[in-house]
Amino acid sequence: MNVDILDLHEDIPGVFKARQSRSVKARDGFINAGIEALQTRRLDDLKIAELATVSGNSVGSFYTRFQDKDAYFRAVSAHASQGISREFEAAFTAAKLRQLGGGAGLDALVDLIGAIFASKFRGVLRETYLRIMDEDDPWAPFRTTAKQTLLTVHEGLGDAFPHYGPDETKVRLSFCFQLIVGVIQNDLINKNHVFTLEDGSVLTGLKETLRAYMGVPLTPQDTL
Repeated sequence: MNVDILDLHEDIPGVFKARQSRSVKARDGFINAGIEALQTRRLDDLKIAELATVSGNSVGSFYTRFQDKDAYFRAVSAHASQGISREFEAAFTAAKLRQLGGGAGLDALVDLIGAIFASKFRGVLRETYLRIMDEDDPWAPFRTTAKQTLLTVHEGLGDAFPHYGPDETKVRLSFCFQLIVGVIQNDLINKNHVFTLEDGSVLTGLKETLRAYMGVPLTPQDTL
């Protein structure tokens, strides 16, 4: 994924508007520093002084852009959500899925979700998912993207499995999507698995499972 331009036009509680180019640059520097740091650590372990040093700013500059670290994380999460949403929209249209067909369309969906969860946003996704029970539900924007993506999958692959009726196909595609996301979310927070995203084996296993469930032939690379 290559999402470099931070687009934070929405109002985010505790995030102060950055209007001048220098202020935008400082804000973006803090956000990018957090995205990188969260790859290996939790938010609670990040020090504002460290974020300031890494981004080439001051601690005072942090507080002129973010009310506190919770507001800062809302900005980081919003940027990740926007980037991921754009990635889905670019990679998945109903027309592209119809062109790929059933098996290849499912494979592409597995690959895209895997790529997103292995991307530079992996740490942000992990931190956000671990806070899913918080009052403000930071996972909500990602859930909205997932729902929109599933609608696109229904539209693009709804006729790709003629051995099932339209209603059953829709239900089965919904389960496929839930299975992909559930398995990869588990990989996000639990490293103790035989099949992992790190070595790609979980993607191969998912493709084989989904093809069998949807009644389409396996490709040679899908065989474990």
